[in-house]
Amino acid sequence: MTVATDSFNMQRALINLINNAIEASGKGQHVRIALVARKRLVAITIKDYGSGMDSETVENIFFPFYSKKSSGTGLGMAIAKKIIDGHQGRIIIKSQTGKGTEVLIGLPVRSAGHKL
Repeated sequence: MTVATDSFNMQRALINLINNAIEASGKGQHVRIALVARKRLVAITIKDYGSGMDSETVENIFFPFYSKKSSGTGLGMAIAKKIIDGHQGRIIIKSQTGKGTEVLIGLPVRSAGHKL
């Protein structure tokens, strides 16, 4: 099974998403990262148990420069989405205030010789 990726950019997207989960988590809280390979899809899940996001934030999270953080550029999520979209993948955010956030990434499985 092969997922053809631009490893530099995919690493950039995943590091950004994982760092966001770590930053959203309180001291001593866990961040769960899972990968499941299916017949035509590789699914990556990043879940934190932090403060979560309200629906307005979830709706706007992929717009450049949108952020409710006190620091940062507000570009990280937009860049991550662009990278994942560029791999014909999909990213979904599920979040609930007070209960944390789950990022779901689906990437298509490709034949071994496929290049991006």
